Amino acid sequence: MATPRSLLVDDQVPMYYHLVSRCVQRAWLCGIDPHTGNDYSHRKQWIIDRMRHLAQYFAVEVAAYAIMANHFHLVVYFDPNASERWSDQEVARRWVEAFPPKHRGVIDESLQAWQFERLVDDEQALAATREKLSSLSCFVQHLKQPIAWRANRESGCDGDYWANRFYSGALLTEEAVLAAMAYVDLNPVRAHIAQTIEACEGTSVQERLKHLASTPERLSQIMEPIVSGLTLSSEEQPPMQARVRITLDDYLIQLRTIIGNDKTELQDKPKRWIAMVAAIRRKQRAYGTRQALSEWIEQRGMRLLEQALPG
Repeated sequence: MATPRSLLVDDQVPMYYHLVSRCVQRAWLCGIDPHTGNDYSHRKQWIIDRMRHLAQYFAVEVAAYAIMANHFHLVVYFDPNASERWSDQEVARRWVEAFPPKHRGVIDESLQAWQFERLVDDEQALAATREKLSSLSCFVQHLKQPIAWRANRESGCDGDYWANRFYSGALLTEEAVLAAMAYVDLNPVRAHIAQTIEACEGTSVQERLKHLASTPERLSQIMEPIVSGLTLSSEEQPPMQARVRITLDDYLIQLRTIIGNDKTELQDKPKRWIAMVAAIRRKQRAYGTRQALSEWIEQRGMRLLEQALPG
């Protein structure tokens, strides 16, 4: 029996998560179908565009992503309490901008204004909207549904596009977050469709490299999320043990070390770093040190202890 989502995703504590969702029967619905030869690679950009749009309004930060031919990966920071800090007007604004009403396929600003006022004046609807904007499951649902509708319309068929359940693994420490980000960014390498980070199409590392070319000063900056709907004060940042404090320069060095393109010596031994990234493939319910895992599992009344990251 699958573990209930309520146990996998904390409804009180802000945390990083590794998310994975697959197409039905792992079909190549976002790539070149090896059986029919049909090329659906353009759908990957649909997913990226939709992800970027929704992440501006939901209580998430997207830290890494990889859109593959039959599945996608995300590393997100999710704050279940974020919407409680938003005013009624902010909740309504986010919702009507995330899902703007349209007339004949074009956003209707008059309807948008009417919908905003109606939502602000409806206490019950506003409470439900606030809850949706702070739901990780709702974020994933609204990410996937329009892609399925659009793809089915393009193919002239109906039926399921995505497998019903998505994977979520809690990332309890900074090392777990970085290992998951590297695992996600290097998915094309692992799938033998790329040999360098520059060739990892449809990933967050390729996007970061594009920004790096025009803004080299980011080398000394703390790693930034790809896109975020959160506005956090210093008191509302992720728990200290999960904060990502590596620079972009060091992160890229570590990625190149994993794929053997850079032999630069790191503070952490390359073998240990590579082992941590490989461990993410196990698809556990949570990742971190043995102590962090023990506390996480005890809080949820679970019995099975997940395997700790290599230390």
